[in-house]
Amino acid sequence: MEILEESEKIITYKENGELIGFCGYAKWNSKKHLLRKNIAKITRKMLMNSKKIKNKEALKKYNENYGYYEPKELEKKFDGEISILIVKKEYQNKGIGTKLLLENFKLAKEDELKKIQILTDESCNHKFYKKFNCEIVYETKIQNIESSIVGNKKFEKAYVYEKQL
Repeated sequence: MEILEESEKIITYKENGELIGFCGYAKWNSKKHLLRKNIAKITRKMLMNSKKIKNKEALKKYNENYGYYEPKELEKKFDGEISILIVKKEYQNKGIGTKLLLENFKLAKEDELKKIQILTDESCNHKFYKKFNCEIVYETKIQNIESSIVGNKKFEKAYVYEKQL
């Protein structure tokens, strides 16, 4: 969590000291965001060159699928992103994700963001974002690497949602 908090704004939800969920956003082109992108790029390169990584093809596929699938024409459309939203499974459907997401929207607006993106796919509850007037602006297919969640389909749909603040 500390590494994430250095580059993003993270809101947490805890009960009895236990972390139940968290949601964060990043403001694009801030020094922290650009640093985070550079560190991620260097880390991917180091992993690909590491002798300890036995299945480099699997790592390459992961990066291709879960890297950054937004098309070039949308790259400059947004000034930030909801970078993560996770709620423990046993606490889902209790309003925690809603509370976390709304708080992030509020903070992003206060941080003068106008349009943010949310990258998601079928393995997540992607329809959840429609409740908050988020619109799908791009849809594609990526290789399914989480068959336990979306079944034995070879590909799953991935989405770029837009939220105007």
